Amino acid sequence: MTWREISADQFNSLKRVTLIDVRSPCEYIVERIPGAVNIPLFTDGERDFIGTVYATEGEIIARRKAMNIIAPKIPALIDAIVEARGDENKPLVVHCWRGGLRSEAVASCLSIVGLDCFRLTGGYKSWRSVVVRDFAADPYLFEVIALQGHTGVGKTEILTEIEKAGGQVIDLEKLARHRGSVFGALAQKEGQPSQKDFEAAIWHRVRSFNGGKVYVEAESRNIGRVSLPAFLFKRLNGAPQILVSGSLERRCRRILADYGGNDESALDEGAGGKIMLEGAALQAAEQALATIQNRLPGAVLQEIREHVAAGDLAPAVELLLTHYYDHYYQKHIAGQNFIGTVSGDDPILAARDILAMG
Repeated sequence: MTWREISADQFNSLKRVTLIDVRSPCEYIVERIPGAVNIPLFTDGERDFIGTVYATEGEIIARRKAMNIIAPKIPALIDAIVEARGDENKPLVVHCWRGGLRSEAVASCLSIVGLDCFRLTGGYKSWRSVVVRDFAADPYLFEVIALQGHTGVGKTEILTEIEKAGGQVIDLEKLARHRGSVFGALAQKEGQPSQKDFEAAIWHRVRSFNGGKVYVEAESRNIGRVSLPAFLFKRLNGAPQILVSGSLERRCRRILADYGGNDESALDEGAGGKIMLEGAALQAAEQALATIQNRLPGAVLQEIREHVAAGDLAPAVELLLTHYYDHYYQKHIAGQNFIGTVSGDDPILAARDILAMG
């Protein structure tokens, strides 16, 4: 057995694959191919060391020093790759940054011990070029349907129910790990992905659709600190739109549950809507509030701050909705034409109504 080269397009055509990313952890954290397992050949420190040797003493010396680092790791490295692969029938592909020394070394070791594998030609860099190419060409055959609606009407829940019912959806806020508002980072357990990882997740999602309608929540160009690819933002702007409405009470409860990290049942009578924000969460809320303070009447701003400090978030949310979010959103949708309107108070029923619109 031996290892063979595989292009990015050939790799993307594979249905089942074990992809091993042998780059250093710091590289993998910043940007990666969806589904890749990181089994690094070098630690971050070792990578920096070899890079310095390469720059100061040349390639030959760098390769020799790299081999001294690699050699003791080979048995454990191979064992880790075999464990990650699991099913021996799945093609095994290894890659590094641009198809250089690291992936060559790992592919060679796998070949020596009788494990057939591919090396991704050009590495992550060549795969990323496919994403850029596809986004520029926009070859996708699906039609985008945008869900519009005031904050808290349940657009995300409706998307979930549409998908459960067999519809195609892109949950951009889930992929961005951000709720899309100035308070959007609250209650997120993970930070936002890098821009390249966000785009990779979108690419991975959209290429799974085979025409038909794809339902997406209407978003601005930026979701937190990541931005929509130009082709998708353009499609959203020109997409048929469905307006999602909802009662103020239901919207407040939903927001309290989402941003407070609780199930809505925790907000029933007896819980009192008390959700204490402390430490980093309180600081983040105060910083977010500061970004919109000039758009709120002074008395309203002070009242919101007092409610937040007391853990009495229900009236704080209602004030934010009525004095900020609803006011500006109503201006945004004024004069727009919608192909239909649904109530988000019952997301399951809303999803059925949307899918029935054809």
